Amino acid sequence: MPHIITNYSSNLNDLDSLQLLKDVNTVLLDTMLFSEHDIKSRIFKDQNFLIGVNGIQDAYIHLKLCLLSGRSEAQKKSLGELLLNILEQKNYLKSKIDFKIQLCVEVIDMPKENYFKSTV
Repeated sequence: MPHIITNYSSNLNDLDSLQLLKDVNTVLLDTMLFSEHDIKSRIFKDQNFLIGVNGIQDAYIHLKLCLLSGRSEAQKKSLGELLLNILEQKNYLKSKIDFKIQLCVEVIDMPKENYFKSTV
């Protein structure tokens, strides 16, 4: 743990998904709250999306950080702010875009008693 699940709108054509995942994993590892082999990240490009009703030509990146329960509110807030900062830096974009990007980070508690893991 943690698990990072990122979705982004398909109009972000020049998004370097591997760079974004590396940046996210690095900032999480730098917090010293997680070990490297426990950080699992994935990213999905949403081909079909709609913002609003009239098809506002914005883009979005929505990052979910799933943590086992037990982290303090201060830790969760700090993690959310760090991840939003990484998204705001836009190091993952290969070129400049002419529309706005809505950046969202959602920190989700997963009850420890409902999480099961095996390494085989």
